[in-house]
Amino acid sequence: MNALSSLPALPAYAATVIVLGLNLIGLANATALTRGQASEVVNPEDVALNKKASVVFEGGNDRTARYRRAHRNALENTPWFMTTALVLTLMGTSATVAAVLFYSYAALRILHSICYVKSIQPFRTISFVLALVVQAVVLGFIGYGTFVG
Repeated sequence: MNALSSLPALPAYAATVIVLGLNLIGLANATALTRGQASEVVNPEDVALNKKASVVFEGGNDRTARYRRAHRNALENTPWFMTTALVLTLMGTSATVAAVLFYSYAALRILHSICYVKSIQPFRTISFVLALVVQAVVLGFIGYGTFVG
């Protein structure tokens, strides 16, 4: 048995990595799919693959732009959380604490992505803020474990 497998929080961490990774893959592929359906490409050389496509760097159709913004938001938040969640996992946090924090964060980020793509307010903002609160709690646990505990 290796040292990592003995960490109580590792299963919750691994499951969260999988869920958040699939969210990123899904958003990236949805962006590409909707871009293709609209005959839009982001690089001039890609017109060679689709002669009727137009080159669109940042604009384009609203559906693609919405997926792209949701993907960028997930890309901004997922690595930060996964890094801090890994630190908390390596610190030996309990399986229960990890499950509550990591699973709630993953669920909130999936909800945020869905609400972003579907233009659902106020739930998009609520899910974003609640995920941010979970992130702050993770940081609080790290700070407490490092400097107090």
